[in-house]
Amino acid sequence: MSIPMHSKIRRNLKDFVNKLLINITSNKSDGEKIDPNEINRILLVRINYRIGNVIFLTPLIKAISQKLPNAKIDIIVGAPFTIPILKNIPNVENVYDTPRKLLRNPIELFKKVREINKNNYDLIISPVGNSASSNIAISLLKAKYKLGFENQGTWSPINKTVPHSSKYKHEALKLLPLMEIFNGDEVDYELYLDVSLSEDEKNTGKQILFDLLQKHNIGKTPSHIIGIFRDARFDKKIANIWWQEFIVEMKKNDENILIIDILAPGQEIFTNELPSICISNLRELSKFLSSLDVFVCGDTGPMHLASASLVPVIALFNATSPDMYGPLGKHDNVIQINDKNISLVASEAYSHLLSLKI
Repeated sequence: MSIPMHSKIRRNLKDFVNKLLINITSNKSDGEKIDPNEINRILLVRINYRIGNVIFLTPLIKAISQKLPNAKIDIIVGAPFTIPILKNIPNVENVYDTPRKLLRNPIELFKKVREINKNNYDLIISPVGNSASSNIAISLLKAKYKLGFENQGTWSPINKTVPHSSKYKHEALKLLPLMEIFNGDEVDYELYLDVSLSEDEKNTGKQILFDLLQKHNIGKTPSHIIGIFRDARFDKKIANIWWQEFIVEMKKNDENILIIDILAPGQEIFTNELPSICISNLRELSKFLSSLDVFVCGDTGPMHLASASLVPVIALFNATSPDMYGPLGKHDNVIQINDKNISLVASEAYSHLLSLKI
């Protein structure tokens, strides 16, 4: 299929602007490390509209708090609905959104930039250097240090850089080498996703689950409570008919398993035999997920949210690389479902469930 002319024009214009900015700007890294004692306020800029990419920030956020425990962290994300994911993480103060309509309105954009600049940041971090929207935002924001990865041939407003590292394969962990910019002793960073649910939040999740069981008159205590999520993007989505057979096979292993169908907003119930629930607020969904024994889904944002809620995840992969995009929890498991019959997938899932000793 040939590339549409408007796409070619946009791509060529982007390349031209990129080369022009490289030639007329002179922000270069001086190669010196940063003294952590200089840093009190940090702004992390990741203008992205996918749930998973926002959750991928959590290892870096936790690493910053380990290395600079007294620094306050603000974050700029893309979509407003992703704000609750990060809002209650320790040391995170403000989370700002940048809806696409804001990026198309220069007056409102500059008002927001002026508001954010009042926070007087010591350090701005750009975890992904090839984001044009993030680079533009960072060029307008003020801080003594602007940190990112070395990206040859790409314009960037960064004045402190670290090289990309091959140490990590996973997209979330690839951000951790940014911490090498700081002086001081090495730190063993946490290599998993975590939205830092409090005990009160976990208790709220248990109450949501209890109310759901009451609503569906489920009085008998299940042997295991499993949440499933059927939605996903593009070829990562698994057909409903597959899920129906998977549920049948899981019940063959243990008829006392309770399976809950967790719906995306606007998604239809596909069977009345399962209790179902839809929670649009992502922090509230995280609380509920934490009350489950295990969560089963394809490669999708709620998979990362469940892993970051510290519930064991069984991730069903059929299109993407688990090494780069899989769940990171120590009790999580990936099953490659291509070329496997559903009975075998269910058997592997049930074996993992039993290994958790719930």
